[in-house]
Amino acid sequence: MLYGGFFQMGYTVEDFIKNNEFPGTKIINNLYETNREITGAQIISMPDIENSGGGQLLLTSLRVYDNFDKNTVIYHLEELNKNGVSGFVVKRRKDTAHQKELFELFIHFCDTHRIPVLELPKNISFWAVLKYVLCHACNLVIAKYVYNKIVQDQINHFLLHELYDEQTIETFFKGLETIVGNPVSLYDENFHCIYRCSENNDFVIEKYIPHTISGHEYLCQKRKYVEYIQQINILNYYNYYLVVTEENEPLRELDFVTLDNIINALFYLLAQDVTKREMEIKYHRDLRYRLLNGSMSDSEEDDVANLLDLSATDEYRVVTFYLKPEDKKENFSITQKNETKNLEKEISYYLAKEHILYNTNCVLYIYNEKEWTVEKDFRRVLKTLQKKIQDSLTRKNKKYELLIGVGKSVKGYHGLKDSFKDSKVALEYIDLIREVMGDRSKAIVDCAKLGFFQIFIKINDKEELRQYIPDSVIKLDEQDKKKNSELISTLECYLNNKQSIRKTSELMNIHTRTVSYRLSKIVDLTDIDFNNIAEILAVRNGIIILKILEQL
Repeated sequence: MLYGGFFQMGYTVEDFIKNNEFPGTKIINNLYETNREITGAQIISMPDIENSGGGQLLLTSLRVYDNFDKNTVIYHLEELNKNGVSGFVVKRRKDTAHQKELFELFIHFCDTHRIPVLELPKNISFWAVLKYVLCHACNLVIAKYVYNKIVQDQINHFLLHELYDEQTIETFFKGLETIVGNPVSLYDENFHCIYRCSENNDFVIEKYIPHTISGHEYLCQKRKYVEYIQQINILNYYNYYLVVTEENEPLRELDFVTLDNIINALFYLLAQDVTKREMEIKYHRDLRYRLLNGSMSDSEEDDVANLLDLSATDEYRVVTFYLKPEDKKENFSITQKNETKNLEKEISYYLAKEHILYNTNCVLYIYNEKEWTVEKDFRRVLKTLQKKIQDSLTRKNKKYELLIGVGKSVKGYHGLKDSFKDSKVALEYIDLIREVMGDRSKAIVDCAKLGFFQIFIKINDKEELRQYIPDSVIKLDEQDKKKNSELISTLECYLNNKQSIRKTSELMNIHTRTVSYRLSKIVDLTDIDFNNIAEILAVRNGIIILKILEQL
């Protein structure tokens, strides 16, 4: 394909040679006219005669003619000559006998028609020559217009002819580096290198607006070299950073024309990569969830664990993050779903993304003890995470409460379903647990710390549960229902606060005499002995069971 430009009068092949912008460039044919006017420049990548235009300086390695016979090559050269080309800039190749013969034929034709042929050193790219010639043969507005079309055509040709695979982005960036003339790097949202990154990837950046019409605003940082950074967001979820380093030469107007086109193309390529990755993540997520909910056989669990790199001997816990809506009608709503997706992203800033699993209205995390030096560190992270996310929800006036249920520790992946079940139980009874523990703000519940409480909540038969309630608690409950006397709540508060009448009166906002009267009433009805540890334990358990019954 030929890429064309428009001209301004006066710039010739002789001017190009005298400027000596590209040392080592020399005329290699014998008969030539250097007073030919250059009106633009083109890179020949296809034998497109119609778009060659007059006065063009044509840049080619002659590779485009490799599959043509002698007569076809001569016909094409004659047509170019009729259009009035100003000259050729070539890179010589002598890989095969056919290529050597083709080059000799080309030189003979140019000698016959006195067309200058300049040989370019191999370390200088055609793109550097193209940018230089356009800026000298055309005014800047026309040069940018023409160069924009050249880059667009080059990118479109790449996208149409490259089958997407793991090497596509690498190939794309190698081509981009040739066009821009400087190193180009790509980082993911965690600033991990994807392509050709320097050792130091710390970003200390400021805004930069190119001194040319551009569709993008860049970030700029100055370290050993000046670097221009463009953030590319894919699907409002994944962020990438394109970094161009001025290691070889400063970026100029035409380079930002290149980058504007490249960013759009890169968005297309990265969107393919993200889509592919999302499909893999969804597949693995489905497998993980089936492993957690116990819908697989042992042999299937073995196969999936092998695929997901889960161990049969490591100690695991399943942690469930749930956004509880203020309005129960919002449970499983689209709003809750979207907020949960945002929650997944927020959690990924604190915990390893590969162990995080989004599922409908909750986010799950598989905790592996060996990945944390001290378990306290993990619990500290959970507390920090919960507080910061909850504070953010409150600031944004989101009517959700972030609750976290931590399942028991299990050995190996076969036990994950049991830990997952425990984490859900912790969330299911969190209101009751809060009341029993006297902490209404408690948002993280660890099943491992619930003790005997777990025994009671796993019994679903009401009559069986009633057997564990002492007669004394039943009598007090009946009295409360008849006369609304608040004896149970007074007794519970009294026992939770080391049998302190003063503390009980403060917490219940009643007079100390009222507390004493109620305690006296409790003793009269039940003959309870507050000094009997065993009896007091049974009473406390009975109150817990009473509350469990109210939940069933």
